[in-house]
Amino acid sequence: MPRWLRWMGFALLGLVTVLAVALVVVYVVSSSHLNRTYRFPDAGVAAATDSVALARGRRLAEIIGKCPICHGADYGGKVLADNAAFGRLWPGNLTAGKGGIGRYTDADLERAIRHGVRQDGHPLVFMPSEAYGVMDDRDLAALIGYLRSLAPVDREIPAPRIGPLARTLYLVGNFPLLPVELADHTAPRPNVEAGVTVEYGRYLATVGGCRSCHGMALKGDANPDAPAIDRERLGAWTEADFFRALREGRRPDGTVLDPAKMPWVRSGQMTDDEIRAVWRYLRS
Repeated sequence: MPRWLRWMGFALLGLVTVLAVALVVVYVVSSSHLNRTYRFPDAGVAAATDSVALARGRRLAEIIGKCPICHGADYGGKVLADNAAFGRLWPGNLTAGKGGIGRYTDADLERAIRHGVRQDGHPLVFMPSEAYGVMDDRDLAALIGYLRSLAPVDREIPAPRIGPLARTLYLVGNFPLLPVELADHTAPRPNVEAGVTVEYGRYLATVGGCRSCHGMALKGDANPDAPAIDRERLGAWTEADFFRALREGRRPDGTVLDPAKMPWVRSGQMTDDEIRAVWRYLRS
């Protein structure tokens, strides 16, 4: 065998060995994070039952929080990804049917929504608790009450399986695999009154997931498909442009926003005052 061929074989073997060791390290370290147990105190939030609160809960779930995008139109859970490289991502059943939240207490749901942990204290994956963590008690009670009122769907959801690509991105990049590590668990949750104000706009932008996609400072540094939406980027936009983007899915130049990347179909169902509040916040 020629010497050069022998050396190429050694080099290839060395590369495979390095990759195998790196993969083992990735799995060991990421698994240690996935298997951690978290404990958070009971916040004392009870599911709302009155019609006004349930209507508010529906808006929070359907329009502001956009829960059906991940959990399905029937809230029974749906597969978002299932492949060897990335893994299996199948958000849970949010109804009281078999495999759903019927066995969850209100405190369990509060910890899942605000803190990103399961009933057993282990972390949820890809649950945007960094956004929902600031939700005030009234809105959280309304949301839980609405989920409790949904028609039961019997659907057992398989456990998530995190593949090598997702694990590697989590360890080396800005990849929100474990929201429990991103959420501010001690953040104050004052009751923000609805109105065309910067404060309410900030609340809606946070709970509505703007920061989860566009970055905490809205600089477009969290997701390659979500550009900056801060005052500098939107400096040439008018309020009418912003309304058109959310209601019609069109930028000022007429180009179309992809609804799979920017959920304007749901965001566009916000009231005029809600959209104006978000606009004021972005301009601030």
